[in-house]
Amino acid sequence: MAVDPNAPELPKTRMQSTFSTGRQIFIFSFYIFYLAANIAFLGMVSDQLHKYGNVWTHYPDGRWYHSLGLGLFIGIFFTMVGLAHAFLNHPILMFCHFAGATMSGIVAGLFTATPFGHGRQCSNPVDSFPAKYQPFIGECRKITAITALAWTMFGLNTLALFYLAADGFNCVRNHTSIYAPWEPPAKIKDEESETEHHH
Repeated sequence: MAVDPNAPELPKTRMQSTFSTGRQIFIFSFYIFYLAANIAFLGMVSDQLHKYGNVWTHYPDGRWYHSLGLGLFIGIFFTMVGLAHAFLNHPILMFCHFAGATMSGIVAGLFTATPFGHGRQCSNPVDSFPAKYQPFIGECRKITAITALAWTMFGLNTLALFYLAADGFNCVRNHTSIYAPWEPPAKIKDEESETEHHH
């Protein structure tokens, strides 16, 4: 078979194949940011649980405590997804991001409903807060940050869900890694046609 001199040069190593297109670089950059935001979220949630313990009566109410517990779970879950994304296909990742968007949205919504959820109230006098929140006024800005990061993770998971849904229809080999294919689609179709012809 004659070699087309105008054909693009194919990557020769796994590293080159992973970063051979703008699409792949975008996906890699997205998950780096995803992991960074999640690690910040996980660290702040863990700090609150470590500081006040594993008993709900140490918190303003059970809703606050269970929101932190769910936050810890999804923080660990997001870390696993972020680290393993290169080995997962489109359907599995879409399910993970759908579940992630749902759970992070719940955490964000529950904390937004508290007096500390918006941050602008943090400078208000202590007696302006409901009695059960007054002992925790020192945590106001931290809870505001946790709320903001939870909304960030909700947005990132939603963005990833819709991007992967669209990308899945365009990716030639969407049953493998999301970084595949690195080969030009035309080349793959030619190879498949030749295989069918020989059979």
